[in-house]
Amino acid sequence: MTRRVPIAAALALSLVGAACGSDSSDGLAEVATNVQVNKFDEEVPLNRLNEGPAVLIDNDDPDLVYLGNTEMVSGACRFHVSTNRGVNWRQENAPELLPYTRNCAMGSATSQNLRQELLQGPDGTIYNVFQANSPERNGSRSVMLGRSTDGGRSWETVPIDPGKIAPEPGVQMEANFEGHIALDPDNSRRIFAMWRRSFNRFPPPSPPTRPMFSVSEDGGDTWAPPVVMFEKNTGFDGPRPVAVGGNLYAFYRESAPPNPGPDDPPLPEPPTTKLFVAISPDGGRTWGDHIEIARAQDASEPIPVYDPTRDQFYVVWHDNREQELDAYFSSSRDARTWTAPKLLNDDPRGTRIGQHYPQMAVSPDGRIDVAWYDWRDDPFPPPTVGTGQTLSLFSNRGKIASVYMTTSRDGGQSWTRNVKVNDTPIDRTIGSWINNIDVLAPIAIDNDDRGVIVAWSDTRNGNALSQAQDIYTATVNFGEAEAARVTSLQAGLAGGLFGLGLAMCLAVLLIRRQRPPAPERPQERTKEPVT
Repeated sequence: MTRRVPIAAALALSLVGAACGSDSSDGLAEVATNVQVNKFDEEVPLNRLNEGPAVLIDNDDPDLVYLGNTEMVSGACRFHVSTNRGVNWRQENAPELLPYTRNCAMGSATSQNLRQELLQGPDGTIYNVFQANSPERNGSRSVMLGRSTDGGRSWETVPIDPGKIAPEPGVQMEANFEGHIALDPDNSRRIFAMWRRSFNRFPPPSPPTRPMFSVSEDGGDTWAPPVVMFEKNTGFDGPRPVAVGGNLYAFYRESAPPNPGPDDPPLPEPPTTKLFVAISPDGGRTWGDHIEIARAQDASEPIPVYDPTRDQFYVVWHDNREQELDAYFSSSRDARTWTAPKLLNDDPRGTRIGQHYPQMAVSPDGRIDVAWYDWRDDPFPPPTVGTGQTLSLFSNRGKIASVYMTTSRDGGQSWTRNVKVNDTPIDRTIGSWINNIDVLAPIAIDNDDRGVIVAWSDTRNGNALSQAQDIYTATVNFGEAEAARVTSLQAGLAGGLFGLGLAMCLAVLLIRRQRPPAPERPQERTKEPVT
């Protein structure tokens, strides 16, 4: 009976805690209604394919949001502005293309990958990094930088790496694309740019894919001649730069080596894709250590962010270490020692459901938000592959996609439950995944202390005939991550429960006093062993 007093007290206190505890410990308030970004364009053709969103919240006005993307059918650059934090959008002028390029899309050279990136300088200048096809027949692909000082109403376009003009069809053409930039925190006029350079496939063999680098010392007016960063195949994407404390960091994905041919000896283990960060102490002139962050048979490029509130680096990516594509997070204080990968998606394990292309943003107060494409709501059976094969980005695909996100307020040590962002299923049997080309650019995300803006490509307005695909956004608003205010009903309930707990304890004490002590048990004797 002596153990019942603490048990009863603990039960009462736990009930009190349940009544008074916070119901907003993660601070998540609500996901706003999804909004079509290009709804108010002057002309919305039926056979449109909008892809590759990039989103940016203005540094000085949290209600002012910018969004860029590519319309793949016409090849047009698109730029939209919202003055009410994504409630609605208007189309603004996009970066000028001529005389450098013909369009803002893939062009005629090699693969179809799409990326755009938006960044704002301390003086308010908006930078838009994109790739575009040269105007000449069979022209190469170039990395371009658009700059706007008036909120996107007008742009100046500068080529970071203008692809070489092909003198005649059949000559190797450069495909410079998937560019990323970083501003030097000690000198905002210094801009670092990184991208990948591939070549078309005729005549074979093509030169290998390599990461490229350039720097501007005058705010993007002019750029140093491009140089190869290091002799590694970065695959899908260019390295992503982060400038901190006098060092320049390059986060990149090294493609797995090819599988051996039928006449080659077998490898001791399957080829793996590796995620690295390289460190340059001299502004990108030389690259020293290449630190491995993670590896798997298939993985996306690492997405880095530096958090000045905690002086930490964060990285997110997806890989198939569990024989399904999952979203992972890791952190480091020095970019050399990284924490064990932390799983971000909370769908059941072993279902072989994919999470693709996680993207990340860190708010000024240090809140981390991560969002990705997700297939957990797909009513069709999960995809399967042949015996001995593993799931990858191109095989771990269903038909109906969603957008999910999660949040951390403690530097990535703990994460909220996953929250669904889209309010209508995304049918990936139509749109840019199936209509002649195979493209799925990552979602886009930006945040501030108030909440998050997420953007993605969406096919809710399309069908098998039109294949229409649009850009949609949603705003996720956050409440305070503190104990909820106790209402009078909760206070009354808590008081009653607390009183009940005290009454239970008093009753137990009275029973013990009224009950005579139990007779003492006789002590048992044991026989000594016979020797």
